[in-house]
Amino acid sequence: INHLGNQLEKRFFTHEKRLIQYYLDFDQIGTLCFNLGDEFEFFLQENCLGSCNLNCPRDLDSVIDLKTVKLDEKHSRKLALIQAFLSNEVEKEQFLRIDLMNYVILDTLIQFYSEEFQVELSEDDLFLHELAEFIEDSIIEFMRLEGQSLLHKPFDTAIEYFEELLQNEVEEESENDWQESGDFFEPESPKEEWQKFIVAPDEVFTRFLSDQRYSPVEQVSALTYDISFLKKYLAEHAQLDNIYDLSDYHLREFFSFYLVKEFILSDPKQIPHIFRATARFVTFLYQNYNINLKREFLKIYEALKTNLIRVIEATNQFLSEYDLLEALLSGNSSETEQISGIFEIAQIKADNNQDLDLIDIQFLHRLDGVLFNYSAARKLRAGDIVQATLINENDSWKIAEIQYIFPAMARPFIRLQ
Repeated sequence: INHLGNQLEKRFFTHEKRLIQYYLDFDQIGTLCFNLGDEFEFFLQENCLGSCNLNCPRDLDSVIDLKTVKLDEKHSRKLALIQAFLSNEVEKEQFLRIDLMNYVILDTLIQFYSEEFQVELSEDDLFLHELAEFIEDSIIEFMRLEGQSLLHKPFDTAIEYFEELLQNEVEEESENDWQESGDFFEPESPKEEWQKFIVAPDEVFTRFLSDQRYSPVEQVSALTYDISFLKKYLAEHAQLDNIYDLSDYHLREFFSFYLVKEFILSDPKQIPHIFRATARFVTFLYQNYNINLKREFLKIYEALKTNLIRVIEATNQFLSEYDLLEALLSGNSSETEQISGIFEIAQIKADNNQDLDLIDIQFLHRLDGVLFNYSAARKLRAGDIVQATLINENDSWKIAEIQYIFPAMARPFIRLQ
C-alpha cells in the first residue's frame, strides 16, 4: 500500500496531470491503495498461498513446467489459452500478471471511480488501462524488490511491520513520504499538552467533515454516513463528553461489539468503508488534537478486518435459517434443561464443523461436543464468542438459539441482557 501510494503520487499522478478528469489527490490515492491492498490480499489467500502449487508470487522468474507441476482444470484451461498466443513457454510472472489484472486491478479501479467520482469506466477505456498497467508494474516491482521475505511468511501478523512504519513516521514527523513541496496540504503541528481542554465530540466530527483535506466535497456525503456509526456510538453508547477521553478501549468496543449489533440482519459490506473513514478520523485527531491512536487502530484493523464481517455474516446466516416455532416448542417443554449464557468456542471438531467445545464465560465450566446443526457453523472459528441458549436432549447439549456471534476481542464488552 505504502509503495504503491508513493509510485502513483510521484510517477503517475504528477503535477502535470492535475487537470485531467480522473486525477487523484493524496487522500484519494490512499483510499485506492487500501482498496487494492485488500483485494490483493484476498486474491493471494484464495488463489496462491496453499491452494495452488504453481507458487508464482515466490518464483516469478521460472517458467511453468507441466512435467513437474499438476494443474487443476481451471488453471489448465487458462494456461492453454495463454499458450495459444505465445510461441514459447509461459513464465510464472506472465501468469500472475494476467490474474492480477483480471481479478484485482481492473475490478477495483472500476468500482473505485464509480463510488468516488460517479464515473462508469468501461474496460476499453484508454486511461483505465494506462493506470491499471502502471499499478500492475508497481506491484510486481515491489514483489521482486521487497516482497519475497514477506511472502515466505505470509500468515504472520503484520503488526510489527506496521509499528516499524509508524516509528519511522514519528522520527520524521516533518516529512510526508507521499507529499512534495508545493500546493499540497502540510499537516498542522500537534497541539501542546497545555492547549488541551474539554472539546465535545460533536464539535470534532463537524470540524472533521468540514475540512476538505480529510473530507473533500465529492466525498462528504459518503464519509458522513460512514463516520456516523462511530459518532452515534460515542454519543449514545459510550456517552463520551470530551474527545480527549477517547481511547483504544472505545475503538475496540466499537468495532468488536457495537458494530456486530448494528449490522444484525444487515449487509456488512459497509464495514470496510467504516474502517477507512475511522482511519481518516484517527489521522485527523492526531494532526489537530494530538490524540495519537494510530498504532492502536492498526492493531484493531489487523485483528478484525476479515473477522468482523465473518461473524456478522455467520449470525445473519443463522437467523435466516432459524425456526422460531420449533425453538418455542422445544423450549416450552418443562422437562427440557436449558442454559442461556455467553460461551467462548474453545474448539471446533474438524470432521463436520458442527460439534463445538464451549466454555461458559460466566461460570467457567466447559461443555464438550455441543451440536450446532446450522450451515453458519462453517463460518465459526475457535475463539469466537456466542451469546446463545443451549438445550439438553437425550443427555446431549445443542445450540437452540443464538442472539449474537462476536469476535474474540469483544469478550470484555459482552454482558447478558
